[in-house]
Amino acid sequence: MSFLDKIRKNTWLVFFFISISLLFFILDPNILLKFFTENSTVIGKINGENISLKEYLDSFQFLKQFREDEPDYYLKNDAWKLLVHERVLNQQAKKLGIQSTKKDFWKAIEKQSIYSNIIDFQNEKGKMDMNKFRLYLNNLEKLPSSLTPQIEAEKNIWLYEKNNIPKRIAAKKYVEMLMYGLNTSLIEAQLSYRDKNLFSIIDYVFIPYSDIEKKYHRIKSYDIYDFIKKNKFLYKKENLRNLSFVISRSHPSLDDEKNMDFKIKKLFQKFKFSNHNSIIVSNQSEKPFDSNFYLKDNLPPVLKHFLEKKDKVGSMLGPFKDNNIYIMAKLIGKKMVYNSVLSSHILISHKQATRFYNNRTKKKAEKIAKKIYDFVVKNPDQFDSLVLEKSDDIVNAKKNKGNLGWMKYEERNEAFKGKGSFDFFSLKNKKGRIGLTETKFGYHIIRIDDIKNIKPAYQFAIIIKTLTPSKKTEDILYQRIIKFMKDNKNSSLNTFINNARQKKYETIFLREIKDYQWKIHDLNTELDQEVINWSYEKKRKEGDIKIFTTSNKDYIMVFLSKIQRKGYPIEEIKNNITPFLINKKIDRYLYNIMKNKHISLEKIASFFSKKINKSYRVNFYQSIIQNHKEPKVIGYAFSSKLYETSKPILGEKGVFFIRTLKRFNTSKKLSYFSSEIESLNANLRKNILEKIGNVLIKKSNIKDYRKNNI
Repeated sequence: MSFLDKIRKNTWLVFFFISISLLFFILDPNILLKFFTENSTVIGKINGENISLKEYLDSFQFLKQFREDEPDYYLKNDAWKLLVHERVLNQQAKKLGIQSTKKDFWKAIEKQSIYSNIIDFQNEKGKMDMNKFRLYLNNLEKLPSSLTPQIEAEKNIWLYEKNNIPKRIAAKKYVEMLMYGLNTSLIEAQLSYRDKNLFSIIDYVFIPYSDIEKKYHRIKSYDIYDFIKKNKFLYKKENLRNLSFVISRSHPSLDDEKNMDFKIKKLFQKFKFSNHNSIIVSNQSEKPFDSNFYLKDNLPPVLKHFLEKKDKVGSMLGPFKDNNIYIMAKLIGKKMVYNSVLSSHILISHKQATRFYNNRTKKKAEKIAKKIYDFVVKNPDQFDSLVLEKSDDIVNAKKNKGNLGWMKYEERNEAFKGKGSFDFFSLKNKKGRIGLTETKFGYHIIRIDDIKNIKPAYQFAIIIKTLTPSKKTEDILYQRIIKFMKDNKNSSLNTFINNARQKKYETIFLREIKDYQWKIHDLNTELDQEVINWSYEKKRKEGDIKIFTTSNKDYIMVFLSKIQRKGYPIEEIKNNITPFLINKKIDRYLYNIMKNKHISLEKIASFFSKKINKSYRVNFYQSIIQNHKEPKVIGYAFSSKLYETSKPILGEKGVFFIRTLKRFNTSKKLSYFSSEIESLNANLRKNILEKIGNVLIKKSNIKDYRKNNI
């Protein structure tokens, strides 16, 4: 396993930062740039501080290695969340003067970087050995990025970590400061442990509120409005929408499949006997023609298995079908190559070149390179001295005398590929051969220093075609959707969803959507933001339905079942507090009945025509009685005198009268010192962190320009 693979294998470390999972945005930069105007470099502002396009792209470049297969639309919101959380936390840290030191930096590398769990950097105890890591960094800095794609990737990963770890340190210090006093005390652990192990045995009588409410007149309107006036702060509501979804997937019909089978068989015959392989692939395949030759070990298993049976040029594989994808392949080339080549170079750069900058023009650089090339071809013994005198890859020239190291065929650098490029692995190369080639870094005079391991390399022409629904099939599907919408235009939500399920459509029932969301849980399409924006339009009303069509012709029917606007929903408040006000009257009524009277539990049961529930076991940890949490009842069970009947206790669903018979402890030894405190601390910090994050985001002035550009 290469070192880069080991980094990839441990990327879970990247996604855990101060106990909050923050995901990164992976998107092809060419696609990303289309989302912004040509001169735009700012994608948003957090409390007046810019979030730049470069930051967006840096995050992308770093994690493209790890999430390149995920769809772009799914990850857009994750990128924004990362940048917002990072900026808000660092702004708070900066206000308090929190900074990261060099010592903090190396400690973070050891404890929370992507390198800390890679076995190459660990000692025999499994802890990170910083001496090993620093040696790795020294060696990495010596190697030119142009040597292999792996070296370039490793350097980019280190650069990103080096730039971003100080931000993570500052944010972590800020959170740790907030968490400083949030530790479970020994007494709290003792109480929690006691609550789990201390039990009471009680007899009780339960009278539901519904049995007593008929004794009261209705609550008056002035009682309700008076209560609301005194408790306004309890009832402020945020903007919310409740959406449900019916999804009709676009699938090819049997006729579509039959037609495709016929076309594929016809194409296979044409492909088999044609000499214009690249043209056919370019015209017919969904993937472009790949002119590269590959070693057998680097081919997909299906092609590797094919070569074990047939390795003659012109041999055909397929066609075969995998789900709705048809594949056929033709072996069109075979050649012997060196598997490993050791080489050195002299680099002549120019002002248009990448990384190795030089102020000379490209034309002048080409002229100088050709002159040096002509000279060293005639005087190969002068190559080493010219490396030191002429090469613009100065660090490499001084430390390695221009040596690029051993390059394996499967690791060949993309920079050295292309028309007219020097073929490092050709059998034409002998030790000492000198060539001239151009890359994005400039012009290279290459010398082959050593060669080994001759192996066969294979070239395939591959056609890939996906079976998709025909226009006729799509039209039929659309007509069905329109009919379903027409039939259910005035349906209730439950009827709408049940009818959809009878039609075998996918359904997503009741998702609560906030106005600042960017994706919808369980839906996850490129249309999520469009759906949310639709639901928050001013003209929207409850019961509205709309059809959305995805890029792959799936139909999403959205049902807006509830609109909750900011403010004080009076009718809803009435419904909530009316039972509460009734309970207060019940409380007064019951205490008047029991005033100065010592009545036994048996007489209470007889008075209300209820039975006594005998020998019921309760404890504080669960606080469950009559299938509900009833902390008042449990509290009395542990605080009253034994065998004494309680006064009426107002519970969740009714009134309780209890008599405590016995209390006992099931614990045999105190074991809370580690596990109990650890469990309580984890829950405490998780809850507080979530609240802090929500408050900081809510209180921040966040401007998101992506809404206008994406």
